[in-house]
Amino acid sequence: MNPITAAFLVAFADAAVGGGEVPPLPALLARVDQLYARRDERAAWSEEQRLISAALQQAPGNYDVLWRAARVFFWLSDDPAVGGAERSRWGKQGWDLAERAVAIKPNDVAGHYYAAICMGNYALGLGLMKALSMGLEGKFKERLKRAGELDARYDHGSIAIAWGGFYDKLPWPKRDRPKAQQYMREALTMNPYSLRARVFLAMSLMSSDRPRDAKTVLDEVAGAPVGRSYWPS
Repeated sequence: MNPITAAFLVAFADAAVGGGEVPPLPALLARVDQLYARRDERAAWSEEQRLISAALQQAPGNYDVLWRAARVFFWLSDDPAVGGAERSRWGKQGWDLAERAVAIKPNDVAGHYYAAICMGNYALGLGLMKALSMGLEGKFKERLKRAGELDARYDHGSIAIAWGGFYDKLPWPKRDRPKAQQYMREALTMNPYSLRARVFLAMSLMSSDRPRDAKTVLDEVAGAPVGRSYWPS
């Protein structure tokens, strides 16, 4: 992955589309969504970032642009190769964009969902004890709870995955790994093909001193058909 900075997203939108004419916004966003489905491919991921840059330049106050821009920053901040400072910075930028989206459409799930998960990566980058001292736990729970009320199955069960990650990563005594694992299994009832849910479940099982159960789940990941990890259930 070759992450780009927020400055690139805002300042170089013209270069993002090769210096040519920017396509109409509906077509641009449709292309962004096509690329999002292939974000594990380096070229598709880079093009998605460039087109989101163009979309922000074209319509910086558009709800559908804002939450998709927050989605890009979530995946930038979720890259395991980035350090804590980058994770925190990109998570905060995504959170800010998502909050702008929420202000425009408070009763749509996407803004709340991306506000929560970007906030989560912001907190992980800061360090959980510092994040808790800043009151981020309550804000995260508020946004994710509202997302679940609006559409519990959004993004193929990803809200349940976010709850699972939340309860798994909290410091003791707030941590609740049985509840985390329950949420991951709930996500798998919504989308049996979610490798992300399985990997997170396996990590939680390992941390619960259940290596055999973790291996069983990881074997399922290793044997999964290629290209089906985000199929709807």
